Amino acid sequence: MDWLRAALRCRFRGARRTSLHSVCSLLILVLVFSGLSLAGGPGCMIGVRPPRALGAYDSIAYYQDGLPLTSSETPAFRRDVKRISSTHELTQLTDYPKGYAITVPQGMEFDFTCSPDFTRIYGEDLEIRLGRDSSPYLDVTGWLNSLPNEFITDEGYRKANDITVNEDGWTEVGGRETRIFSLMRTPSPESRVFHNTYTYAYIKTGGLSYYTVHFRYKSFDEQKDVVRDILDSLVFFQPTGTPVYNLDWRPVIPEWNEETQGLYETLRSSDNLSWGFFTPNPFTPEGKAKIKEVEEKLEFEFPVIMWYRYLGHEFPIEGMREAYESGKIVEMTYQVVGDMYGRNPNFDVLDGRMEEDIRMFARGAKEFGHPFLMRLNNEMNSTWVSYSGHLCLNDPDVFKAVWRKVYDIFREEGVDNAIWIFNPNDVSFPPCRWNSHVAYYPGNEYVQMIGLTGYNTGNYFRDLTGEEWRSFTEIYDRLWDMYKDLYAEFPWIITEFACSSVGGDKKAWIDEMFDNISKYTNIKIAVWWSYYDPDPREATYGTPARRYWLDEKPDYLEAFRRGLERTGQIQ
Repeated sequence: MDWLRAALRCRFRGARRTSLHSVCSLLILVLVFSGLSLAGGPGCMIGVRPPRALGAYDSIAYYQDGLPLTSSETPAFRRDVKRISSTHELTQLTDYPKGYAITVPQGMEFDFTCSPDFTRIYGEDLEIRLGRDSSPYLDVTGWLNSLPNEFITDEGYRKANDITVNEDGWTEVGGRETRIFSLMRTPSPESRVFHNTYTYAYIKTGGLSYYTVHFRYKSFDEQKDVVRDILDSLVFFQPTGTPVYNLDWRPVIPEWNEETQGLYETLRSSDNLSWGFFTPNPFTPEGKAKIKEVEEKLEFEFPVIMWYRYLGHEFPIEGMREAYESGKIVEMTYQVVGDMYGRNPNFDVLDGRMEEDIRMFARGAKEFGHPFLMRLNNEMNSTWVSYSGHLCLNDPDVFKAVWRKVYDIFREEGVDNAIWIFNPNDVSFPPCRWNSHVAYYPGNEYVQMIGLTGYNTGNYFRDLTGEEWRSFTEIYDRLWDMYKDLYAEFPWIITEFACSSVGGDKKAWIDEMFDNISKYTNIKIAVWWSYYDPDPREATYGTPARRYWLDEKPDYLEAFRRGLERTGQIQ
C-alpha cells in the first residue's frame, strides 16, 4: 500500500575486521547464565535475566537520562538508565528501557541523545543504530518481509542507483527469528563518501514489537563477520524505565543582512500570527489572479505566499522582487527530487555531482538580496519524496549531509538573506523509530525556524487506507506535545496545512482552528495550502479527492474571514 500512500501524498509541485566470534560466544554464555541483576535493577528477562557487566572488566559506567552518573550515585531504574562495561577488547551496552544488551569492539562511542527512538553507536569504520519498533500489522513476519522497503528491494531502483544486494533472508539472533538484508551503494568516482555498505536486521520478539539494528560501514567482505558477531552478542530482557531525550537544540544565528535580521527578530518576538496562502504557480498571471481574488473576497492581504522550486531550477528573481514590492514574504520550498524509482539525485548531491546547480540557485538568492524563508526538503520522514530516509537507504544521515552541503554552498556564495526552515511531517511514514523527525535534524548552525505540517486529509480514502477526519486540535495538540520541549528556542511556522471538505464540517474546522491556534505560542506563521490531492487510481484518476481549496465554497471563506475579525487581523 506504500505506492498508494506515496501517490496520495505527492501534492502539486509545479505540475575494521577483528574476529570477535569466539569471545562473543563465550560472553553470551556468561550473560545468559549470570545470576541476579545488580541490586535495585530491573526484574526478570524474557528468557534470561538482565546481564551483569562483563566478568573481567576494566570499567563500568552508568548513564541516567543521558548524563553520566558518578561512582557514588545509584541509578534509578524507573528512569532512563544505560550501563557501559568495558574490557580491553570489548564494550557492552545494557539499555534498560529498551530491554537489550549489545557488545561491540572497544573504542566505539555511544550517543543516547535520541534514546526514546534509538541509540547510536559509532566508530571510525562502523556505525550502528538500534531501537525497538512495533509492527503496524498483526502479521509481523509479513511486515518484516517488506523491509527494508519497497525501493531497496526493487531491482530497477537498485540498478538506477548502483546498489548491490549482498544478502537477503532469515536467520537467528539470540535464538530469535531475524530478517537480515545487506547492500552496498557504489558511489561516483569523485565521491568523498566512504561508508556505503549497510546491513539491516529486524529481530522478532514473539509479539508485535521487534528490534531494528541498522549498520553502516565501509566494506561488506571485510566487516561482515564483525557485524554478525555484534548481532550474535545481543541479549534481550524485560524493559524497565522510561527513555528520554537529552537534546539542546537552539538556533545559531548566521550573519544575515540587516533587513533579514530585522524580519527574524520581528517574527521571533511577535505575539501575532501572520497568515500565508498557497496556490499553484503564484508568480504567473493565473496564480497572481487567484491570490488577488481570494484576498478581495476576504478583504485581507496575505503577508506570506509559498512557491516550489526544484534542483536544476533557477532562482525566480523577478517573481521574488514582485512579491517583495507588494509587501509579501515568500516561503521558498526547494526540493531535491526525481523519479521515485529512478536515479535519486540526493546520491548525486551527496557525491558532489550537482554543486553547480545549487550554486546557480544560491547566486540568484544572493542577487535578490531581500529576506525570504528557505524550506529545504520538507516532509523528509515520509515515503513520498526522493530525499526521504525511506528512499535514501533508510539512512537519515543522507538527508542531513545533503542539507548541510546545500546550506554550506549558500554560505560560500554569500547568501545572507535566507531564513532556513526544518520541516518534518506530523506523522512519520513508515512508523519506525529510525525514521523519527529527530533523526533528521541537521544541527543548530543549519536551522533558524521549525516547520510544522499536519493536514486534515478527510476520509475520501477511508475504505482504502483507513484515513479518518481529524480536528485541528487533534493534529496540533500532538505536534505541540512532541515539539514544545525539543524546539522551544525556535520560532515555528505551519509551512502548509489545510482541511479537506470530504468527511466532515470544514467550516466548523476553520472555526476551531481560529479558536485554538493562538495557544501554540511558538507558531508565528500559518500557510493555508489551497489546492487538492488527486485520486491516483485508474478508474477515478485525477478526481479531486482531498479538496483543500479555501475558496471552494463561500461558507469556508466566510468562516476564515470571521476568524480574522475575531483575532484582530481585519476590522
